Amino acid sequence: MKRTVITVGGNGMLSIPSNLENLWMSEGELVDMLHVTAPKLNSVIRAIYKEGMLLMSEVQQRQELSKGIWQTLYGFPMVVAICFRLTSNGAAQLRDAIFKRLYGAKEKTAIVLQLYGGTNAFS
Repeated sequence: MKRTVITVGGNGMLSIPSNLENLWMSEGELVDMLHVTAPKLNSVIRAIYKEGMLLMSEVQQRQELSKGIWQTLYGFPMVVAICFRLTSNGAAQLRDAIFKRLYGAKEKTAIVLQLYGGTNAFS
């Protein structure tokens, strides 16, 4: 697997790869990008799993670095969930980048809400 990561440039700008399916980040990479401590990051991850927001089998995998040394990697859905639960500058910067990509999408989509069996569409 050729994994991609979100990086922070020398000027503090985030670089988000276009291929999000292969985006897997380690704890150390998340700590550096989000500007939080490892214990804070781990408590947020535990809370996400405890609340059932995401399934561990879908957003977490382990990668062997060398014989007997493993690291845990987190997928893009987990990275997004983490950034919406933190109040750090790095998390705010990632949230802003996500919103800019969503609002800047060229294709307009409709959001459909079902209320009491009826359908209301908003565009």
